[in-house]
Amino acid sequence: MHINQFTSLFEINSFDQFSQAVSQVANDSSFERYIFKLLPNKHSSMDKAFVVTNHAPQWQEIYDEYQYCNIDPTIKHCYSSLFPLFWDQNIYSTAKQKIMYRQGKNYGLGSGLVFPIHGPNGEFGMMSFATKNRASEQVKTEAVRAIPLLLVFVDYVFELSKKFNKKVSTSHIVLTPREKEVIKWCVEGKTSWEISKILCCSESTVNFHLSNVRHKFNASNTQLAVVRALRSGLIQI
Repeated sequence: MHINQFTSLFEINSFDQFSQAVSQVANDSSFERYIFKLLPNKHSSMDKAFVVTNHAPQWQEIYDEYQYCNIDPTIKHCYSSLFPLFWDQNIYSTAKQKIMYRQGKNYGLGSGLVFPIHGPNGEFGMMSFATKNRASEQVKTEAVRAIPLLLVFVDYVFELSKKFNKKVSTSHIVLTPREKEVIKWCVEGKTSWEISKILCCSESTVNFHLSNVRHKFNASNTQLAVVRALRSGLIQI
């Protein structure tokens, strides 16, 4: 899958389709397993995370039973870094971590990449891709080659997850008729000046409406607000 094809992810309407699409990209990048976890903030308990994964259910049960989230070195990395990490058995250094690694390897988790997620509104999470293969030069080389594409993909998964994460909802947002008009013209690629001419108002008025829309969607820019408005169904094209 190429980067410009990721936009089709926003056409997904079911959680199963979401999970299948993520699995496909993972497989295309030579990873058999993946897990995506998202929390509202760093202070939330990891066992309350929104999770999308194709890990074996048996492994998930073991992970939860022994509360491995408290010793998982990949999660520890994500709390303190913005950079992806190639992981293998070498980062599991304590006795408990080594037991965790051996158990995980029985379920196809030999090595892989983990990407920290630090959202614009304080969200925290991670996305890890794994292969059953232990780290070799070839495995490392293939993983490094996949990083640029997967960095972009993780951003798309982060945004798309909000459609299915019941803890993050836009159902309470209400747009005024004029805000909807302004956003629709933004979708068409019109500038604030062009929209002002179309709607017969001042450019400052258009910018006022756009500022309100960004605030309602907790978006740092207009493009992100448009994506969230489209995904929420508040506007159609």
